[in-house]
Amino acid sequence: MRQTVPYHPSIQSAALRYGRRSGIALAVAHALAGVVAGSIALAATSVHAQPEASRSYSIPAGPLTGVLNRFGREAGIMLSFSTELTNGLQSPGLSGAHTVSDALRILLVGAALQAVRQGDGGFLVQRMPSGAQGSSSSSSAGVLPEVKVTAQAERSPVTEGSQTYKAEYTNTATKLSLTPIETPQTVTVVTRQQMEDFGMTSVDDVLKSVSGAFVADQGGNGSMYYSRGFAMQSQYDGTPNPVGISNNNRNPQIDNAILDRVEVLQGAAGLLTGAGAPGGTINLVRKRPTETFQAHVEAQLSSWNGRRIVGDISGPFAESARVRGRLVVVADNSQSFVDYAYRNRRVLYGVVEADLTSTTMLDASVQYQRDVGRHDYGAPFAGDGSELNIPRSSFFADGGNRTVKEYTLTTLGLTQRLPGDWQAKATFTHGKTAMSAFRDSYVMGELDVATGEGLELQRQRRLTQDFSTNALDVHASGPFHLFGRKHEAAFGLNGSSMHYKSRGTGYAIANDFNVYSFDPMSLDEGPEGGGYSSNTKTTQLGAYGVARFNLNDSLKLITGIRVSNYKELDVTTGLANSRETGVISPYAGVVLALTPQTSVYASYSDIFNPQAEKNVGGSSLKPVVGSNYEVGIKGDLFDKRLHVAAALFRLEQTNLPREDSTVPYDPANPCGGTCYVAADKVVSQGISLSASGLLAPGWNVAAGYTLVDSKYASGGTDGQRYSPELPRHSLRLSTAYALPGTSWTLGGTLTARSKVYRNDSSWTTGDSYTIRSGGLLLVGLMAKYQITPKTELVMAVSNLFDRKYRAYLENKYYSTFGEPRRITINLKYRF
Repeated sequence: MRQTVPYHPSIQSAALRYGRRSGIALAVAHALAGVVAGSIALAATSVHAQPEASRSYSIPAGPLTGVLNRFGREAGIMLSFSTELTNGLQSPGLSGAHTVSDALRILLVGAALQAVRQGDGGFLVQRMPSGAQGSSSSSSAGVLPEVKVTAQAERSPVTEGSQTYKAEYTNTATKLSLTPIETPQTVTVVTRQQMEDFGMTSVDDVLKSVSGAFVADQGGNGSMYYSRGFAMQSQYDGTPNPVGISNNNRNPQIDNAILDRVEVLQGAAGLLTGAGAPGGTINLVRKRPTETFQAHVEAQLSSWNGRRIVGDISGPFAESARVRGRLVVVADNSQSFVDYAYRNRRVLYGVVEADLTSTTMLDASVQYQRDVGRHDYGAPFAGDGSELNIPRSSFFADGGNRTVKEYTLTTLGLTQRLPGDWQAKATFTHGKTAMSAFRDSYVMGELDVATGEGLELQRQRRLTQDFSTNALDVHASGPFHLFGRKHEAAFGLNGSSMHYKSRGTGYAIANDFNVYSFDPMSLDEGPEGGGYSSNTKTTQLGAYGVARFNLNDSLKLITGIRVSNYKELDVTTGLANSRETGVISPYAGVVLALTPQTSVYASYSDIFNPQAEKNVGGSSLKPVVGSNYEVGIKGDLFDKRLHVAAALFRLEQTNLPREDSTVPYDPANPCGGTCYVAADKVVSQGISLSASGLLAPGWNVAAGYTLVDSKYASGGTDGQRYSPELPRHSLRLSTAYALPGTSWTLGGTLTARSKVYRNDSSWTTGDSYTIRSGGLLLVGLMAKYQITPKTELVMAVSNLFDRKYRAYLENKYYSTFGEPRRITINLKYRF
């Protein structure tokens, strides 16, 4: 069997120099732009093979066939061998730094086999000549006829064990397995290695490291996720996830222990999404079972009494590896830098794959997470929007609160290899979310800074939310020939349904309090009376097709289209809040290869979002459309170990609702009161620069700068900032360098953003106010020590200089503070 996987040297890190004020984002961005431009120019000349170098491996002992498969993937070599030679044999595994040649000799110890280098740079495993076998017990065995398996291995985007921050392939944009330079859009992949190096334990941690993405931390309400000025949607393994990640007090904050990587597609993504927001798609790709045994345990301690234990075991159920399984368990308890707040988490993820035949694979998984805690939604500003001089630890919520978020996702998949190198795959998911908040509360009122009076705690005795979701994706992909050239195509259908029910009781129990002397534990439970409820069901289904045409050796054209149906139903009344049928979402991209390592591209994509507002005739407005135009240049440098990219984008959102001033308000009219027209527009444009992978052997980097300029482009607000609570400039840098000749890896992170603000109106008086947060620069450090080949200790510090800042500007009544300096120590042992 022959493996073709790119070469990835071991992880590393480097010390950072940094500036102090908000101007650093733009200054460093200019430097990064120079690096990207210079690196792409270098790519045209830096294409010569480099001498064979050592790199670190950690491959457990096991069946030789599986061990060689894994080594071929990790080393990125062409490895050919007959399974008749290897089946039934064992390998001692591999640990430490070795050249490819030395590693193969170790892996084949005791097998009476040798690896012979071929003219194409690959290796052929064959029997040793009889004279070289010595006294090996296998020397008398008969020589089997040599069988060379020369088919290319399927492109694998798996990042676990790659020891790099660069992803090789992704299909989030088109369902076609494309390299980064073949994809005509901005896609950022946070790999398993990057998560582990910097102690990223949640999806929020991951997205905070992605340039151009913004995590709006809403405290107990979860987070919202934005890119290019607009919200994003999510997927699991390429299948729609209608309930979202944690937004709007729905799911718990998803734990990273179950993930192989997170792929972030920025810009409109209607081809595979259907209805949604134009910010992009977050694809959570979960871990899969492995063909060889592997297992590890982790124990972590962190600030605010954080204690975390992770167990992960994977491997075949028999030597043939036809049935494989994986189990991940997490117990994570943590208090918060906010007084009284805490969060206790339990995670269980189990997945099984079974090769029913040589061409058919069945997989099934269960993902379960339960978060229990006491949450707050943030701290208030002064009545005029100015910042208060209060500690970040201040808690402004009911001290008797207990919130439980329980999430279960069951997945069933079937993969079928078809003739002609085609493949069909069907995936079905069923999700259940149960959220219950006892004694939930939030702040409102007009604060008198001098006295501390004026605020009140709006409370409800109980809030419950239940979500039941189903999602399906069925598609086929493969090559086809036309006009003497080979092309690729994918087509299929996907859709989802979500039934949402909520109920609140004992609502709007107001308690006046003093902001300087508030005692959260002094409140009673409140009465049971009063309440409200909601019951809606949303369904959508679409068919899509996409093809990548090989126009010539350098020019590729990607075209696609989706046809979508959508309906949101109020289950209580039986009336449709919104409905759309036969909505067309086109996709087009062209990629021109300048050299084997560089390409330029241009693309168009869009997405629609149905509207509930009605026009004067009583009909729903036509959908809001988000259209993304993008041009860019990409390069794979240093033997394809470092990916760099630069892009210009323009995102237009049209058909936004505007109140129809020609029609007076009348509850009896066809609009139900206020009529609207689909007339307003928002334009978001900017630049994106990024680099990910290995700058040099042992030096990993993931860096990016994004400028987003979002403005209204119609009506009375024409030219004004749109969503100014999202930064115009953002910079992210993560780097790690393995010190040569030592067991140490050192690294750090840098996060910078420009100032943000929000204009809004008081809930009680209607007066306008503005809240602000200045430019921000955060620095983090990490150090990893390889105690033994199987044991490592990672120490990380975030917000090194303990900057005080607002994580998100939600409103003047409650907006979260960013996390103070945090120290984490993680001990990991591999079996």
